[in-house]
Amino acid sequence: MSRKEGGEQLKVGERLITIKGIVIPVDWDKEGKVVAAAISTHDEDEYLIDNNHKGRELLDLLQEEVQVTGIMREVDGKKAITAKMYMKHVNSSRLCDYPLEQI
Repeated sequence: MSRKEGGEQLKVGERLITIKGIVIPVDWDKEGKVVAAAISTHDEDEYLIDNNHKGRELLDLLQEEVQVTGIMREVDGKKAITAKMYMKHVNSSRLCDYPLEQI
């Protein structure tokens, strides 16, 4: 069973969300390179970032503040997000109004 939300076909248990937080490393390879990351939000939630195209781009923004819109679901009791778009935080007063990859 699936449903549409904002034009996106969602499966049961999925929903489209926008979160804001810091990109943090959560897994490393044998050489110490970060291979997985999460978004740590200001209210102390943590969302694992899926390894899709946008998710891999977010690996370049470790320790940066971002706003991510994507599909949220639970994986093994943890929140995960498949990023559909993101914006890098420019300063303390506003976010970029365009996706980072267009810079």
